[in-house]
Amino acid sequence: MINTPVVAHRFMVNFMFNAIPAPLDIAFQRVSGLSRELEVSQYREGGENARNLWLAEKVNHGSLLLERGVTTASILTAQFDRVLRRESTQWANVVILLLNENRLPVTTWTLSHALPVRWQVGDLDASSNTVLINSLELRYQDMRLLGTTL
Repeated sequence: MINTPVVAHRFMVNFMFNAIPAPLDIAFQRVSGLSRELEVSQYREGGENARNLWLAEKVNHGSLLLERGVTTASILTAQFDRVLRRESTQWANVVILLLNENRLPVTTWTLSHALPVRWQVGDLDASSNTVLINSLELRYQDMRLLGTTL
């Protein structure tokens, strides 16, 4: 069986607050920031000049950035608004699904304990005819990758 790369434009994002899904907030124009980096430190052994020994320190995760057109208020936007006004500290679990041509999941990223840290609305511009974009940024504690064809 030959693995065929999946296109990046078929995806869905699901949010869970207290194990309750926000079912209508699945459509986004762009998702970025799925990253993980292992921080390392160099250890030099006495008398050894030809090799380096690298020790694993900790894992750093990126900031998840979600973009979509401004719509009416939803469960997700109401929850983000409460967190960013400091009325509540509500973490979310986020599931991002990459879909194949039949809209079946091929790869899934699960982000745990995601916290909204920034919400930005695009420019209001009377001279343009473009969609107004909301940008939502989250920081997350952990990322799990499932069902990958990589």
